[in-house]
Amino acid sequence: MSNLKLAAVLSITMLLGLLHAPAMAQDEETEVKAKDTPYFSGMPNYKIVEAGDKKFADYRFFNGKDCTTVEGKRFNRAYTLEEDAESASDLQISRNYANAVKNMGGTVLFEGLCEGADCAENCGYQMMVGKVLKGGAELWVEVVPFNDGNDYYLTVVAKESMTQDVTASAMLDALNKDGRVALYINFDTGKSTIRPDSKPIIDQIVQLMKTNTGLELGVEGHTDNVGDAKSNQTLSENRANAVVAAIVAQGIEAKRLSAAGHGQNKPVADNSSEEGRAKNRRVELVKKGAAPASAPAGTPGSAKTEERFGVKVYPGAQFDDGQTKYAKAAGFDLYCYRTNDSLAKVIAFYKGQAGLELLFNTEDSAIFSDGGAVKVTATSPWTDPMTGKSRSDTVIQILKEGE
Repeated sequence: MSNLKLAAVLSITMLLGLLHAPAMAQDEETEVKAKDTPYFSGMPNYKIVEAGDKKFADYRFFNGKDCTTVEGKRFNRAYTLEEDAESASDLQISRNYANAVKNMGGTVLFEGLCEGADCAENCGYQMMVGKVLKGGAELWVEVVPFNDGNDYYLTVVAKESMTQDVTASAMLDALNKDGRVALYINFDTGKSTIRPDSKPIIDQIVQLMKTNTGLELGVEGHTDNVGDAKSNQTLSENRANAVVAAIVAQGIEAKRLSAAGHGQNKPVADNSSEEGRAKNRRVELVKKGAAPASAPAGTPGSAKTEERFGVKVYPGAQFDDGQTKYAKAAGFDLYCYRTNDSLAKVIAFYKGQAGLELLFNTEDSAIFSDGGAVKVTATSPWTDPMTGKSRSDTVIQILKEGE
């Protein structure tokens, strides 16, 4: 291999290193220690015999008529009377926490014997349910005394939304690989109003569709199995329509989108657990088609951008705006495209393109050169440097090196 070819290979190898960056290890959930919740402590002469915290779960709180499902960080404590200590009555325990809620500026939603509410986990017992706004957080609390005041349960949920970090690039990958992607868009409870904290997800969907102008999507709403099946069906349809409306409001043509709801009929997790229900309450984007569509001149996907630096873009490959920006931020002047076609097909295409020479070829990557500053790399499989996840499609980069 000539020195010129070797230099080109070494230069591009640095670029390919971006695609094979190792994933960062994720922290595991720490073991819960038996101590009081950060918001409510135990009563004097009572000790914790069971404790469990979950970073994100739901709980159904009885409000006197029906139940309100609250999602967020959940704290569960079981207290029992210390040995030889004098017990409080069920009413004393309930009233103690009711007063604590009021002293925090909160509201007691229910206090008494819960009857006939199948939605409430501890219905049939004396209970107190309260709601507090504290430090920007919305706290819900349930206290259930039993065994003549010798024991009681305390459940606290610090309300928050299930968060999801999602990018247009990651959605494109899932759509190309699986044909669909699940999104956790937060709505007001029991409604189709999209909450402000989910606007970044909507923005990424819009970016995805603006940079992939031939992409058509179905938006499908799903619920858990809490409540009436007919109401859940209607809710899922309304939420899908709300997402479509939000996307269209940012300039995407309505004809590229369709909305449908499946209610509780297509769960992806076990509805018997809080975590499962949270996963089932989702919106899915389903890929309907990716035929090239007209686009403004000079934008990826338009007829006038079939070439980059004088090199043809692989037919049908979709422009990846996120990866392109990531590489440019790292100092590379390039355009990134992705296709579900095999690496062999991509290599065969560029081998047949006049003016390109194959410099380097291994089982999972290839490098072409136009004899000057322009190089083309093709890699499959590859590691996404933005997420650390392995990708099974073929990534193509058309690069112009500094002269």
